[in-house]
Amino acid sequence: MLAVAVVCGSAAAALGVCEGVLNALALYRPPPREIRPEQPEIYRPDPFVGYTLWPSRTISHRYPPEDGELIPLTSNSDGFRNAREFDGRDQRARILVVGDSFVFGLGVRAEDRLTEQLEAFEPRWRVDNMGMTGWGLDLMVRAVEHLGAKADPDVVVLVMYTDDFRRLHPYYAGVGYPFAKFELVGAQLVSTAYEYPKSWERLRLVQALYQLNWQRDRDRLQLNGALLDRYAALARTMGFAPAIVFAPGTNYTDGDRLRQGFLSDWAAARGIPYRDLTGAIHGAGVEKTFLPNNWHWSPLGHRIAAAELRSLLQRYVFEGSA
Repeated sequence: MLAVAVVCGSAAAALGVCEGVLNALALYRPPPREIRPEQPEIYRPDPFVGYTLWPSRTISHRYPPEDGELIPLTSNSDGFRNAREFDGRDQRARILVVGDSFVFGLGVRAEDRLTEQLEAFEPRWRVDNMGMTGWGLDLMVRAVEHLGAKADPDVVVLVMYTDDFRRLHPYYAGVGYPFAKFELVGAQLVSTAYEYPKSWERLRLVQALYQLNWQRDRDRLQLNGALLDRYAALARTMGFAPAIVFAPGTNYTDGDRLRQGFLSDWAAARGIPYRDLTGAIHGAGVEKTFLPNNWHWSPLGHRIAAAELRSLLQRYVFEGSA
């Protein structure tokens, strides 16, 4: 018994030393005990899609915060950056573009976004914007599930920015609002409430194990694939044509190549239209297509994305509409 106690005591002391070293080096920091909204004057929590803008408001927002233009943000009654309602009457073909802050149009005026520019290119199409800052694929899919019937689209385009793949991790909280997560249990997608770390999970040694494991699967490709399959299933049951677009960052990295290949292979295997924007956006010059010293598109970047999306839809969805 004494020997066991000595071994246990030595192990505990060693773990304590390791914990102290990680703390001193500020490594594997646990998440905060309380998640605070980052911009509560702009965003509000939403039980279905995580968070949205405050509905039916117009406010002014400066982006980038330090030296950007003061830009108006007008929201509809569902809390999305639109001056019109999703269920507004319109006899045109209806296209719904879903995504993160790139689709939202962070840093540009509404008329300069890809959705408005696409509709200007093709006045026969009604193009609605369902983009939201900080969304990953999980919240995009939830938005289609929750609001797809109201928008009643003929086409739903998912625009996935390269960083969206990493937004499925358990502690990710968007703009500072915890929201329900998806996890894979076997081959089944299961929705679970956001879980704050338990006391023992806040140890840096435990966080080291967690974070090193997440780093090995930083893009959560299996989970992203299951969510894409859910989106494809929604297309069948709700009766819209699906399409996928990949949006690059300012640099072209090995991670971009991995995500490009994953999306391309997934879409090809299911016969779903796919377009990679990397060549068009980077080919026009990153210094022109992105905001200065920022990773969001400039009006030119949005215009190029709109032209690429128009080409994709003309070729694969509205054949012969050119």
